[in-house]
Amino acid sequence: MEESELIVELLTDILGTPNNHYYNKGQISFDCPVCSDIKGLDEGDGKGNLEVNYLKGVYKCWSCSETYETHGYLNKLFWKWGNKKQRQTWKLISPEDFKPKSKTYDKIVLPEDYISFEKGNKLTIPYKEAINYLLKRNVTHDMMIKHSMGYTIQGVYRGRIVIPSFDCDDKINYFVARSYINHKMKYKNPEYPKEEIIFNESKIDWEKDIYLVEGVFDMLFLENSIPILGKSVSDKLWSTLYDNCKSNVIICLDGDAWADAEKLYRKLDGGRLNGKIRLIKMPEDKDVAELNGIEGLKEIVLL
Repeated sequence: MEESELIVELLTDILGTPNNHYYNKGQISFDCPVCSDIKGLDEGDGKGNLEVNYLKGVYKCWSCSETYETHGYLNKLFWKWGNKKQRQTWKLISPEDFKPKSKTYDKIVLPEDYISFEKGNKLTIPYKEAINYLLKRNVTHDMMIKHSMGYTIQGVYRGRIVIPSFDCDDKINYFVARSYINHKMKYKNPEYPKEEIIFNESKIDWEKDIYLVEGVFDMLFLENSIPILGKSVSDKLWSTLYDNCKSNVIICLDGDAWADAEKLYRKLDGGRLNGKIRLIKMPEDKDVAELNGIEGLKEIVLL
């Protein structure tokens, strides 16, 4: 059986009987699972709005794509709607052009002059300045120690608080450096694609509810949280949640990012995570850190 035939067979196994198939174009259409779900249908709606081009490795629903992000590369389709066995099959049969290209980056290391708060000299001015900044943001000493936080006094990261991240093997995979003096640029992070890492991965319990927050300071105040370092999730985090999350995923972006939170909800909800995505609508001018973590969130309705 040819490669394209195997792909069509796998797509049919996941999405059901195709509506149309243009063999010369490698184009095939199915009923969209999202559209059917919106209409409360157990089976397809018969419209065939989900179009797949297996020669180009892309798909798109012409009805709900813009609202629910039902478009992209086939890797995304198989991760969203395929089960574990189907995703494994896709990895084996997918053409090389569709597979993520391996990239090499410099190994992440902490700044050369990084000093942990646990070992810092409490009598020095830089230590006092860094600590005072954190105390003003209600960051406790226990938080600093738990997250291996430190500060810098010279070099390219001079005058910054460093919050490291560790991967599932407890190896450093990234860090965020926040100025505690009057730098024009508040944040200076390593030249490494944040899409390639899951921040705080070593401390995540995939059996429990997982919180998605915007920034690293939010993470400090909320157990089992992943800072997405922005307002959207990377494909790596997305696929990891699909593979590993056993409970709910709770989105709590800053109060001024409600539209982004709703968009993120639509992106994640479906497949193995269907019914497990929750939204917390934050006060418009607040973030998780300002609400003092879980205690403040208890007062907010979970949607």
